[in-house]
Amino acid sequence: MRLRADWVAPISGPVLEDAEVVTEGSLIAEVRRRRVDGLPVADARALGSAVILPGLVNAHAHIEYTVLRGLVEDLPMLPWVSRLTEAKALLEPRDWVASALLGAAECARGGVTTVADCTDSGAALDGLVGLGLRGVVFQEVFGIDEAVPVKAAVAALDGKLKAMAAAAYGSHVVTGVSPHTIYTVRPALMRALCEYAERKGLPLCIHVAESRSEVELALSGTGEIADRFERRAVRWIAPGRSVIGYLGELGALRTGTLLAHCVHISAKDAEALRTSGAAVAHCPKSNAKLGNGTAPLSYLAHCTQHSPADRDASSTAAGSRYARARLGIGTDGAPSNNKLDLIEDLRFGVLLQRAARHRADRPTARDLVEVATIGGARALGMEREIGTLEPGKAADLTAVGLQELGAFPAYDPYSAIVYSCCARDVLLTMVAGSIVSERSRLGSGRVGPARRRALIVAERLRNEWTKNGRTRARTVTGEPPS
Repeated sequence: MRLRADWVAPISGPVLEDAEVVTEGSLIAEVRRRRVDGLPVADARALGSAVILPGLVNAHAHIEYTVLRGLVEDLPMLPWVSRLTEAKALLEPRDWVASALLGAAECARGGVTTVADCTDSGAALDGLVGLGLRGVVFQEVFGIDEAVPVKAAVAALDGKLKAMAAAAYGSHVVTGVSPHTIYTVRPALMRALCEYAERKGLPLCIHVAESRSEVELALSGTGEIADRFERRAVRWIAPGRSVIGYLGELGALRTGTLLAHCVHISAKDAEALRTSGAAVAHCPKSNAKLGNGTAPLSYLAHCTQHSPADRDASSTAAGSRYARARLGIGTDGAPSNNKLDLIEDLRFGVLLQRAARHRADRPTARDLVEVATIGGARALGMEREIGTLEPGKAADLTAVGLQELGAFPAYDPYSAIVYSCCARDVLLTMVAGSIVSERSRLGSGRVGPARRRALIVAERLRNEWTKNGRTRARTVTGEPPS
């Protein structure tokens, strides 16, 4: 297949005008300027005023919560978590699967080819596999009190992961472990989960330093989370150090660990991340919506690289220092973002950083596109497979149209994508050489039934949960999502 467009942005090199990407099977064969070579016209797909670029990487999501979009609004984080936990108790297993399918479809429609997802129910695996996307599904683990022994918790996780691996066989999805947060996983369990993941060669994902309450809990054992612990008779001894420092002591910081959020961290923390090889998933819209703040993207990009030599090197063919960072960008879940439109998060990320730093030149639109492509690939340890358009890499790509009002005329494809476009402008999304989404048509017949199921779930939530803003008498189980 040959895909032609006015622009091709390989990320690994300069933008090519009037160019094409040639795929053979599941791989990229060539990225080149357009040729007139006598091959049949049917062999080429002309996209016109568009830019072809590597598939976007959503570095942190919760696609199974898509059906809860817009249900809990205008609350700070901890009350928001409590309300969302109540809503979780009203969903059934098939509801979670339908919700995850809709989330995966929304990602694919927006040019995302790879998703790093944290799942409680396990339904995220059904969603990603069902839509043919690439990804890592991290099975969440909770356990702040000692009701479940560490060995039993690890054994239960092992059983879940074996079942998930069997279900993912033959797909583009792998599994990992997500010890949820420092305030939902006690120290002994956190250490055991990190050791288990390292022993099994599995990636880790942890929600880290998302709110000030979490930082206060780690530093002094005080604040809103500590008050809740006291009411629940949960034993907590403050480590007296930053969240990053605490996780380092528990063995969580290593290559293969993805830390979501990292809003409240210091330059010292960032340096610890750099030397450990851990990666960061930046979630600008979610962080802002819940009032948690703005992550320090400038030194995260500087300090999450592989080595001081990388850090100090001048710009390479792959672009700025953002292209060399183990830094990705994620939407988080629909309840804390409302949309799984990663392009919108790119725009929001640029503007928020510029406003916070009082400068109009950094970060650039290209910086954020790099974070969403090769940056996300590095964060997930997939940079040899995806993240740039190069021969031999997986044919994971997206094409963004620039012909609609609001994006036309376009002078620079990076600026046009970040400042003018959104998910609706994506023309097609391809994973391993197969088109999984094309304009309004998705490459799966499972989306229609999932939408119908979501309508049933929404009606149930309206009737049982939103009435007077309280749940009916019902047992709430599970731990809070975030």
